[in-house]
Amino acid sequence: MANYYLGVDMGGTLIKIAIVDSKANIIEEDFIDTDITAKPKDVIKNITEVFKKFKNYSKVNSIGFGIAGDINFKDGIVRYSPNIPKWNKVPLKKEIEQITNKPVFIDNDANTAAIGAYWLDIKATVDNMICVTLGTGVGGGIIINKKLFRGNNGTAGEIGHITIEPNGRKCNCGNNGCAETYIGAKHIVKETVDLLNSSNKSKYILNLANDNIKQITPKILAQAAKKGDFIAKQVWNNAGKKLGILLADIINFFNPDAIVLCGGISNAGNLIITPAKEEIKKRAFKTSAKSCKIVVSKYTSKLGVVGAAMLVKSL
Repeated sequence: MANYYLGVDMGGTLIKIAIVDSKANIIEEDFIDTDITAKPKDVIKNITEVFKKFKNYSKVNSIGFGIAGDINFKDGIVRYSPNIPKWNKVPLKKEIEQITNKPVFIDNDANTAAIGAYWLDIKATVDNMICVTLGTGVGGGIIINKKLFRGNNGTAGEIGHITIEPNGRKCNCGNNGCAETYIGAKHIVKETVDLLNSSNKSKYILNLANDNIKQITPKILAQAAKKGDFIAKQVWNNAGKKLGILLADIINFFNPDAIVLCGGISNAGNLIITPAKEEIKKRAFKTSAKSCKIVVSKYTSKLGVVGAAMLVKSL
């Protein structure tokens, strides 16, 4: 009988659920809206009802959950999730196992994204891989010897909080100069707004944003840059250089086979990758940089749910 695994990616607006096979191919999938006002037990009930609708549910060997926030992987407890405010100290593993009688694993969504990238983008062909998530914030996951590395208490992979400017921008974590404050989406947009307020060199950004700075997004910035907009190109070049510093640090420290970039910011493609690679050449050891593949994920929307399903294979 085929080995099947069920994954749940719990976001603040959407809960993705899928059954995958042993090679991370999605066999069945569905989703439900996230009700952040509901009690955890009610949400859990809704999720498990979706499980039972899958034709291959009886063949599932294990269930994995990926959730943003502070997760106790060992005991399967959601200590706190910023996306789902009512989820405090929820014994999710215990509750799901009682309902399903199947082994359950819970982890941070950055870790499950890394596992997803390992299986989908790298096809599980390397030993060591780093995943860098580029979205509203910057996160990451670490695969060493084909296994997820969690660190002493499960917080390994906070790549966005590596300092790249000692006296730089203030970060929400309390530090100054974290990579996230230069590469995270909201910071990229803020830099854009600051430049717009001090310069008239933009031809396309405000037009694409309907003359409303609150509507400026990384997607609009990418569109403007591709049209040749001076400020948009400058913003992406700046972000790319900072990303390159971060990736050079990762390459020098971990010497990975591959780095996978995922998340909305990675969709800017060469606008951010080209200056990043130029910076890597300046800063990383040549042999390490040459042997490390930089990959932009083609599966960003599926990494979390597939990675959650494959948690059991990364223990």
